[in-house]
Amino acid sequence: MSKLSHFTQSRLIHIKGKLYSFDDLWIMAIVNLSEDSFFQNHASLDQKSLLNHTENLILSGVNIIDVGAASTKPNAQSIISEVEIKKLSNFISSIKKEFPEILISIDSLSDETISFAIDEGADIVNDISGGKLSDSTFKKIVQHNLAYILTYNRGGKINTVKDRNEENILSDALIFLSEKLNFLATLDLVDIIIDPGFGFNKSLDDNFQLLKQAENLSILEKPILYGLSRKSMIYKTLNISPEEGLLGTVALHTFAAMNGANIFRVHDVYESLQLKKLISKLI
Repeated sequence: MSKLSHFTQSRLIHIKGKLYSFDDLWIMAIVNLSEDSFFQNHASLDQKSLLNHTENLILSGVNIIDVGAASTKPNAQSIISEVEIKKLSNFISSIKKEFPEILISIDSLSDETISFAIDEGADIVNDISGGKLSDSTFKKIVQHNLAYILTYNRGGKINTVKDRNEENILSDALIFLSEKLNFLATLDLVDIIIDPGFGFNKSLDDNFQLLKQAENLSILEKPILYGLSRKSMIYKTLNISPEEGLLGTVALHTFAAMNGANIFRVHDVYESLQLKKLISKLI
């Protein structure tokens, strides 16, 4: 892929009155406050250690901190919003006070949790439900001039792996996302990032077929976020544990970066920043 063709896929997003472009690959660092995680989490850190960890992520050069307090691993048990909010208490506001320029996204399915995070200073709502939030939450996103991540997830709340393959996964993704984008436009929500939703209600083959064709989602004229980090499509295909999935993650990220990815949501920040630096020499 040429550098020009990659740049033509970059999009502009307004967040709180500021314009952001995606000419360079962005890195979104995961801060996971749930004990029930398929990989690493930060739930055991005290407030000071958690803030220090996040500060190190920011100083390393990440673009977004994605914080969540409820697990989205396959078949994870849901938790009530009060528990999420307690885990998130003071985290977002403390980070924004120290680093006002860093973008923070809230990863949640709960309208109450998202509303709390917005009041605390969140800039982006990362919604894996596939657009099943309440209209009042969408209106609050618009009122606060936030960005919204729309995930291709027909199953809604449950992160499951299907046995059956989708007949035409790209066509289904385009139909689903187009319908959601049209609906959100009626609510004046247009600053949207697309997440193909790898792992969410898709078979393993669906995931790979979608990855091979995901650059075609650029027709929707939105930045595209890839959540591939240590996902089941890697460790189940290779018959390894998530802890052994770094090499597979880097391999798939390399493919995605060469085919128009705008944002990577990652566990392994240091390695992802190295990949970004090398990829910048090739596109």
